[in-house]
Amino acid sequence: MKDKPFALVGVNIAGHDAKDLKEVVEREKLTWRSLADAGALGQGAIATRWNLTSTPTLYVIDHRGVIRHKWLGAPGEKVIDAALDKLIEEAERSGKDAPK
Repeated sequence: MKDKPFALVGVNIAGHDAKDLKEVVEREKLTWRSLADAGALGQGAIATRWNLTSTPTLYVIDHRGVIRHKWLGAPGEKVIDAALDKLIEEAERSGKDAPK
């Protein structure tokens, strides 16, 4: 999905460190940005500021930089694909490029 008009970002809390997350990303062949936000009691800086309570929390950001979806936990491939297909279609209709 490189160069498509959206960004998909995952934030992982509750003690998941970068090494553990890298193993999951490789094993599951995740293609989106995924951040480890480890901290005291599972609340790192991102989790504290954004009030995150679940891991992963996934965000879909559209071609205008607007958060269009937020999922607490993994919503499943079909849900993600449907949301992304809709955003790509909207962006193509408006003639906008992918965010840089």
